[in-house]
Amino acid sequence: MAEITKKDIFDTLNEFYGKIIKPEFEEIHRKLDVHDQKFREIFDHFDRIYTKLERLETEYYAIVSSIDRVEKRLDSIENGQKAMSEKLDKEISIREILEREIKDLKERVSVLQERIQDLEKRLKPFS
Repeated sequence: MAEITKKDIFDTLNEFYGKIIKPEFEEIHRKLDVHDQKFREIFDHFDRIYTKLERLETEYYAIVSSIDRVEKRLDSIENGQKAMSEKLDKEISIREILEREIKDLKERVSVLQERIQDLEKRLKPFS
């Protein structure tokens, strides 16, 4: 049997590396490059999503702020209407009181006119 030399082992290992291991590593590197590209695409997609979410969040806070201003304005209007309603109720009440007093005064004037007419009739024979 022939003796195996270091050169034979080196050549065999070199051939094994060239035919088996190197192609496998190249395939692994190619697949890693493909995966890296896919991850870059995914990260870019996430960056676009986060940008849109930040914009939506900004718009959300602007809308919430606007709604708060509208609600405060509506509260102010409601308070103004409540005050006007109370004032109107007071005015209506005063008007009803005045109408009753006018009616009472008309009745009294009517009674006084009747008394004056009665007095004039009674005084007429003396004139």
